[in-house]
Amino acid sequence: MRHYSCDRCKRVLDPQEDLRYVVRLEVQAVMEPINDNELADDRDHLCEIEEILERSDDEMNEAIGNDVYQKKSFDLCCDCYRTYIQNPLGREPKVSLNFSQN
Repeated sequence: MRHYSCDRCKRVLDPQEDLRYVVRLEVQAVMEPINDNELADDRDHLCEIEEILERSDDEMNEAIGNDVYQKKSFDLCCDCYRTYIQNPLGREPKVSLNFSQN
């Protein structure tokens, strides 16, 4: 039997009793052309990047670093899911000042 726990609060999740949410993150670097005049190059840079990313599943490929591509998965309990879905980027809440309408 597999054992699950919430990756945020570390609560043990019972697969028979508890609802579990899986958050999958895929982060990849996007390389934009530096100069529009260089677009005359016949190379398909997007195709090359896609080929590199497809090969990234190979653990032995050292050409891809964590700063170029990462893929992660997290298990969340119901409470942590609700917190996460309200603010997935973890931004600080905006402070709103309620001034009177003088």
